[in-house]
Amino acid sequence: MSEFGQIPEIRQHEFQGLFGVAVAEINPPSGMYSRTWGYSEHDIADGIHRPLRASCLAISDLSEKVNLTLLALDLMAWLSREDEEGIRLPLEEEFNLAPGSLITHLSHSHGAPFTDPLLADVPGGHLIQDYRGQILKTCRQLLSEAFENKRACVLSWGIGHCGLAFNRDLTLPETGEAVVGINPSIPADDTLLVGRITEQSGVHVASLVHYAAHPTSLGGMNRLISPDYVGAMRELVEKDTNGAPCIFLHGADGELAPRRCYEESTEAADQNGRELGYAALSTLSSLTPPEKKMVFDRKVESGATLGLWKYEDELPEHEIGMITETVELELGDLPTIDDFKKLVESKNGFEKERAQRGLALREKLGDSSTFDFPIYVWKLGKTILIGAPIEFYNEFQIFLRRQFPENLILVLDICNGFLNYLPRKEEFTRNTYQVKIALFGPESEEIVRAKVIYLKNKILNIN
Repeated sequence: MSEFGQIPEIRQHEFQGLFGVAVAEINPPSGMYSRTWGYSEHDIADGIHRPLRASCLAISDLSEKVNLTLLALDLMAWLSREDEEGIRLPLEEEFNLAPGSLITHLSHSHGAPFTDPLLADVPGGHLIQDYRGQILKTCRQLLSEAFENKRACVLSWGIGHCGLAFNRDLTLPETGEAVVGINPSIPADDTLLVGRITEQSGVHVASLVHYAAHPTSLGGMNRLISPDYVGAMRELVEKDTNGAPCIFLHGADGELAPRRCYEESTEAADQNGRELGYAALSTLSSLTPPEKKMVFDRKVESGATLGLWKYEDELPEHEIGMITETVELELGDLPTIDDFKKLVESKNGFEKERAQRGLALREKLGDSSTFDFPIYVWKLGKTILIGAPIEFYNEFQIFLRRQFPENLILVLDICNGFLNYLPRKEEFTRNTYQVKIALFGPESEEIVRAKVIYLKNKILNIN
């Protein structure tokens, strides 16, 4: 090394393995219950804005010793244990999948319906069970298709930025009341990760878009089923990549919302989606060809002395792995199961439904004071995916990326279940919406953070 150091090379995170992709629509039937907002004046949607989608991504190493399957669904949230397990467990059994190797991952669009069987008695709720059966049938077909069409590909990641996300914790100056809106005075992380899956022939197989912002462009006055901004984003990316499926990965967005939010017009969702879509395409365009890096070539004398660069071969990573473990968390001060049952019996309308949702969550936790919280960690080369049945705060993701700059960190919300939010300890003094409905005590986020660091080091074989 000279006294001036070395010229750095330009590399991107890459993983080579077998990939299979399959997508299909999962629109609910006409007349099915679709209320997801407390202030909505309707229970049943009038139509479809953009189709809801289920996407399956099957990944394995070249020898197929380790197999991972991601099932991304345009649904609002899993309420009861039966809600999520009724989809995932039959798939695990039928396809002989190891626990933790199949992750159901929701986009969390608030324009998509709930699918919980407990809602059978609400208006249009009698259609939910058949809809669940159709979702399961579709997912079964997608897994079969994705497993059958696996072929050798390279997954390349680009790091971009998009200004769509805003902090949503707003304090009203007149009263000090915390509301959920957008707060431009608090910076929001704008990191955008875009994956390109490419065959050895150069064919673009699929795109992955990982971003953190609640799909809440549309509010309670919207009367159409919608994937929210995810739909327009996918359409834009797919049009520019010759129809290659685009899969949305819902990042850690516990305190983030899109710039236009809670609106009636679907144009808000489409505008937000276009903003993210163009940013995703820009990031895709910045990628080098698969299995290549950029290195300094030589200097050339011209009007100025020019430094020329060139492509050189770069072998992608091949290591793949999976770890699933639990960590014991203390529950917050929650009503008991019996207390929730009494609330359900004593309420009507939306208040009864809200009590039913609370009961479903409490039954998942049980009446114990602690809960074994699951964490899923996948390794694709130096790329680490971290999933859990929770909505992480964005700061959780920022911390991990700063802690491990040599790795590409993707945090995925609402994986294999749904247990509301995991606010940082400091947030419990602010009484925000996320804190009000948090199921776990103030120390929980720090405990999960420490566990994730442990699992990340473990999966990378770091002592």
